[in-house]
Amino acid sequence: MADVLVLAALVCWLLFVFCLWQALRLLGTWQPAPAMVWRSDYSEGQQSEDFWSFGMTMFTSRGWNWRDGDDTRYIEDEIRFRDRDGIERRALVHRWVHRGWKPAGAYTVWYDPADPSRATVLGPFTWAAWAVLSLVLFFGALHMVQVVGLPPLLTRLLG
Repeated sequence: MADVLVLAALVCWLLFVFCLWQALRLLGTWQPAPAMVWRSDYSEGQQSEDFWSFGMTMFTSRGWNWRDGDDTRYIEDEIRFRDRDGIERRALVHRWVHRGWKPAGAYTVWYDPADPSRATVLGPFTWAAWAVLSLVLFFGALHMVQVVGLPPLLTRLLG
């Protein structure tokens, strides 16, 4: 049990470092911009099917996808936005939307000024929230290791 907890703590720490790096990278070099959806792969017909299927995706034309959540769909939007120089840009972004509901047609994206076609809907504050959650899980796993005790291999290595 202690081996699994040590491994979980390591994974949580690595997740924290990755999420913190993503948040700092987005805050440091990327720019926010309001975007409008130009085209989406989640049509009104599919939204209606999802609404009336009551969560049973096997009976819809879109079917089941491993990236979908319990009540969400993973969709791809082609968006248009203006960069900081006022030039209109296009990009493809992926996001999760509530199944069966009409997705928002406008939202904020973060884009790379060096390559404006690279855009994401997950901003630095989303990544920071994931970092905080992973840090909480890391300390929880460390506490559990303390309660259960170090695994024998680590005890020999450290002792």
